[in-house]
Amino acid sequence: MEHKYLVEECFVLTPKDVGRRWDRIRKLGVNKLAWRSDVSYWFDDMSDPKWLFLGVAGSEPQQLKWEVLKITFGEKQYFYCECGHRASKLYLPPSGSAFKCVHCHNLRYQLSTFSRKSVAGKTLYQMNRMQKLAESRAGMRKILHNGRFSRRFESFLRQCDRAGLDSIVQGANDLKALIAE
Repeated sequence: MEHKYLVEECFVLTPKDVGRRWDRIRKLGVNKLAWRSDVSYWFDDMSDPKWLFLGVAGSEPQQLKWEVLKITFGEKQYFYCECGHRASKLYLPPSGSAFKCVHCHNLRYQLSTFSRKSVAGKTLYQMNRMQKLAESRAGMRKILHNGRFSRRFESFLRQCDRAGLDSIVQGANDLKALIAE
């Protein structure tokens, strides 16, 4: 089967985007995503939601099963794609009108479209990693917590080290040495 779109080109919807923010969701009312006003959603029952309804640009609403699992520290929400797959992310391609899982939309990741063993592939891979790391770093609010690097920043530094970005890792190590003094 031919892959039409990449995961990176699609709009991603997570349960956190629509779920359990009851203070922002009107009871059984239609709600819109702040960053995507053409997507509207509502639940069948606010006290015990079982179904999520999604409408894209005024199209016929899509009905998705909604599940809330009790875990050790709270709850975790999931969608059920129409194929029956329990998913924590659903995707909407640029020209699509239905949210589905990666498999149903037959999506590929950008990194899987070229060989990392070729000279051009190595360069493309490294450029892709640098772009993703830059986006990751831009999304971090704090790098320090109680005088130490946050866990998220430590993970970022490990990824930089694996990607061969030695100057970033060395700069962070220098900063850590200054803090320790």
